[in-house]
Amino acid sequence: MELFLKCAALAVFSALTGLLLRRFNPELAFSLSAAAVAVILLAGGTLIGELRGLIHETELIFGNVGMQMKPVLKCLGIAAASRFASDLCRDASQTALASALEYTGGLCAAAAALPAVLNVMKMIGGML
Repeated sequence: MELFLKCAALAVFSALTGLLLRRFNPELAFSLSAAAVAVILLAGGTLIGELRGLIHETELIFGNVGMQMKPVLKCLGIAAASRFASDLCRDASQTALASALEYTGGLCAAAAALPAVLNVMKMIGGML
């Protein structure tokens, strides 16, 4: 909760400062926004260790079923990275790049999810 509040405060401060800067120096406003995004993502990245521990515990409890969480988390990471990068491209008025990133992010997420889908299909096939 504390981490989120700090990130939210940084985001609001950067957004307001960016609005002021955009009139006089749009490049500096974009740089401020990109830097704030990087800091917030790095702060959020500190939680990855906790997620790894959770995945490990799930694997110990449920065995191979716990392995299904890895592709889900990969998909979430791909979706988040794709969204942030495409939003930054849109802020820089590069909508074609943003669309290409979103398309590629979707393909990468689908590729990351395929092993989990195949494992679920094998499990269902084994029950029939």
